[in-house]
Parts: sequence; C-alpha cells; structure tokens
Amino acid sequence: MDLFLALLPAIIMITLVILTRKVLLSLGVGVFLAALVYSNFNFGDAYTYFWNSFNGIITDLDWYMPIVGFVILIGGITSVIALSGGIRAFADWAVSKVKNPVSAKLLTWFLGLLIFIDDYFNALVIGEISKPITDKYKVSRAKLAYIIDSTSAPVVILMPISTWGAYIIGILGGLFATHNYQGHNAFGGFLASIPYQFYPITAIVMVFVVVWYKINIGPMKDFEEKALAGNDESKMIDGEVVSEDQVQGTKATQWTLIVPVGLLIITTLFMMFRAAEFNASAFMDQDITIPLFIGGLVAFIVALIFGFADPGVKTKDLFRVSREGMFGMLKSAVVILILAWMISGAIQDLELGEMIADVIASTNISGAFLPFLMFFVAAFIAFATGTSWGAFGILLPIAVPIVMAINPIMMPGVIAAVLGGAVVGDHSSPVSDTTVLSATGAQSTLYAHFISQLPYVLVTAGIAALGYLMYGFTQMIVLSYAVLIIGVVVFVLVYKYKIQPNQK
Repeated sequence: MDLFLALLPAIIMITLVILTRKVLLSLGVGVFLAALVYSNFNFGDAYTYFWNSFNGIITDLDWYMPIVGFVILIGGITSVIALSGGIRAFADWAVSKVKNPVSAKLLTWFLGLLIFIDDYFNALVIGEISKPITDKYKVSRAKLAYIIDSTSAPVVILMPISTWGAYIIGILGGLFATHNYQGHNAFGGFLASIPYQFYPITAIVMVFVVVWYKINIGPMKDFEEKALAGNDESKMIDGEVVSEDQVQGTKATQWTLIVPVGLLIITTLFMMFRAAEFNASAFMDQDITIPLFIGGLVAFIVALIFGFADPGVKTKDLFRVSREGMFGMLKSAVVILILAWMISGAIQDLELGEMIADVIASTNISGAFLPFLMFFVAAFIAFATGTSWGAFGILLPIAVPIVMAINPIMMPGVIAAVLGGAVVGDHSSPVSDTTVLSATGAQSTLYAHFISQLPYVLVTAGIAALGYLMYGFTQMIVLSYAVLIIGVVVFVLVYKYKIQPNQK
C-alpha cells in the first residue's frame, strides 16, 4: 500500500480536529476513511471492517470493556460523592492545607509522581483527587489535564515496576536474545536506558517549571484567564451533573471522598496481586484493566453507602445522579475512547508504522544521528497511530539490529530515544487513549486538552531532541543533560522577558 494513502486518514482526522473542534465528527471521519483505504475504497467491505472493529471492542471483556466500565463508573462515583457533599468537604479541607493555586497544581504533580503503576490508573485517580482542589483556586481543567498527562506516562515509562516497564522489558528480552546483545539482560537494558530518557525526564521537570513560573502559552493562556473569571471553557460538563446548589449531604467530611478513592487504589492493587498469586515478581505481568474495573465498582458501592448514611441525601436522588453521571460519561468520554481505539486499530491494520520503519531501515544512518532519528520516527509513528505501545512494538525490532550494526555501546540511548519519542507522539495525538483518559480524569474536553497541551509538548520535545543530538555526536550524557538544562532555562527566560511582558 502507498505510504501517503496510509497516512491520509490520520492527516485528515487531525486537521479536522484542529479546524472544527468537533472531536466526535473528526474521529468518525478518520475511522471511516481508514476503513475505506483498508478496503480499497469498497464501501461494502469498509462497512464490514467498521462493524467488525466496533464489535471487536465491545465484545472484548479482557481489555477494552473493563476500561469502558471503569470510565462509566467514574461518572457515577463523581456524581454520588458530589451529591453527598464529599467533593465540597474535601476541597474545603484540602484548601486549608494548600494555600494557593501554585501549591494546588504542585500537589497534583507530586501525586502523579507517586502513582507510577499504570498511566490509566494515574490519570483517572489523580484527576478525581485533584479536581476539587484546583476548582477551588479556579485552575482550568485544561491545565489540570496537562499536569496529569505530562506526569502520568513520563513517570510510568521511567519505572521498571509498572505495566509499561513490564511490557518493554518483555520486548527487549526477545530482541537481545535474537541479536546476541551481551551488554545487558532485558531488565538491565531497561534500567540502563532510564538516564537517557530525555523527553520523559524533561516533561516532568517542565510541568514543575510551568506551574512554578505560571507559564501559560498558546490556548492555555486563554483557558486559564477564562477559568479565573469563572468561565472555564475547557470543562467537560456532561460528566458532572451535580452543581454546588444541588449538594444534599449534611454529614460529609473529606473522608467521604478519600475512603472510596483509597479503596479503589487498594482494591485494584490487591486484585493484581491476587491474579499474580501473590508473587511479587509476577505482579507487573498482570493486566490492570479488570482489577481497575473491580476497584471502581467497590469505590462506587462505598460512595453509595456514604450517601445512604447521610440523612440529608435522598435515596431517589442518589440513584438519579449516579445514572446521569454514568450516562454523561458514556455519551462523551466513552464514545470518544471507542472511536480513538477504532482509528488507532485501523491505522495499525494499514501497517503505517511498519512502512515508516521500513523507510528508515533502508537508509544509511550515521551513528551520530541515530538517537535523534529514532526519537523523531517513534514520535511520528505514535502520533499518527495514537499508540505508544504500538510504536514500541514496531520500532524497537528495527532499532536494536541497527544499533548492533553501528555501535552497540549506544544501545541504552537508542532504546530510550524510541521510548521517549513514543511518549511524545502519545502526548501530541488527539486519538491517543492516554490523551483521552487524561482529559477524562480532569473532566476537560478532549479538544481543549489536546490543543492546549501541544505547545508544551513541542517545546519539551525540541529540548529533548537537542539532547539526543548532543549524545549522538559526543556519547557524553553529561553534555546532553547540560543541553536539557540550558533548554529549560532559555524557555523560562524567553517567556519571562519576551512573552510575558507583552501579555495583558
């Protein structure tokens, strides 16, 4: 198949997202075009492909449907806790500990560093905890979604004890054995790559810098200003059906929110350990999806119990708001998520990533440019396909033999470049599931999250790319870190003295 044809659905879809701001329409067009291209523009075959893709998702009870169920439950949990007064009580309690908007955002960032088991888990749980605090200080949902998204995946990919770490180590084990790489075993190879993961490390630092120096660029500036004025246009309304004046609880405390969320975390981790037969070494080999759904179910039941126990809360209203909250998530976040999965799967079926990788593999690459090139290609594949894991699976089997042929000493750096580049693509793609779920966790509209995060991602990726160029030419990681530090400092200074003074 022609590379341009394989790229066309992704190009049109992303262009439509930017021009129309209608995410559902854009994703639907992207899926339909991908089905047409895959079916050689036969409408009957395209319809069959579209239906099979949708049916494959809604009948997958191991991966897709547990995630859908959990997202729907989040809508119910949020609405029930809100009606019981738990969100307001938690916000009042947290604000007494958190003294200003900067510390509210830094708390979200810090919590993101602590929950490193899985990016889905991180995004949805941190969003639930942080919304009441950031709302009190009129932080836009777009800014909250950026903090969540640019902390979750970068933290998870730096940790061998995570679902991402387990997946990557599994890939490296087979590749190292096949190509007789003796420098490290799979686990050691992952550990050795961590210091070279310039984008994830810089992204985490950049979130802190953006919060500390109150850096608002591009669309984020507009969203933050309107949120401060009490009109947050980035807020997703459908998932939140209980307004402040509808709160009924009279006995709510901060524990009305903390206990359900805490049990969600504990139950999820317990179910993963149970699936691993309480073997710590097998813990990260377990899928998190079904444990996450069970954890969400437990949290929802406990939230209902808190509501039933409060004399001010009407039972019929509990069931009403839980139903409305779940339906709100179903018609917004879940529909977007399913379409994102469908377009991602369709583009992968078109073998777009493999075609791009073949082009790279067929060229004569200088060792000095190899880390930079792999970083860029991984970012492009993940951006176009909407999946960083797909980019890992496509590009690592290409990168490892190339490094073995050019300079095996660079193996950790090149592996890190692939991993970091894939996260860039994830962060900048409106069809990435992590982008969708970060917006869902913050209850920001997907368009607002995508368009406001993009400038920060591009700046951070540019700094990381310069780090890889320095490493490729010198193979001295100290000089690469010097480049990263200079890049962040220059960004802050340019904003402070060139951009900020011109802002009203």
